[in-house]
Amino acid sequence: MQHHDFISKAVSTDRDITLEALRVFTYLSRRLHFDRPVPVLQSELADALGMQRPNVNRAIKLLETKHILLRDSKLGRAITFRLNPELEGSRA
Repeated sequence: MQHHDFISKAVSTDRDITLEALRVFTYLSRRLHFDRPVPVLQSELADALGMQRPNVNRAIKLLETKHILLRDSKLGRAITFRLNPELEGSRA
């Protein structure tokens, strides 16, 4: 869990990360792993966070651009993501 804490701190202090992206990251960081992809439905995420889907989509794209989230494959309607393992010991 120490690595998750390190990345959480790095993400929360990154001035480019929006409030929406921080909310999405905080929610996903409890579910995602460095070594295996986890399916994520953006509609489920939007409902859980009380956000609109376009805002969730924009937040995920920002987290991908910052190389915090890695998109793996599609599993039905869900896209699978994992935390970037290169960030385990470095700054985001």
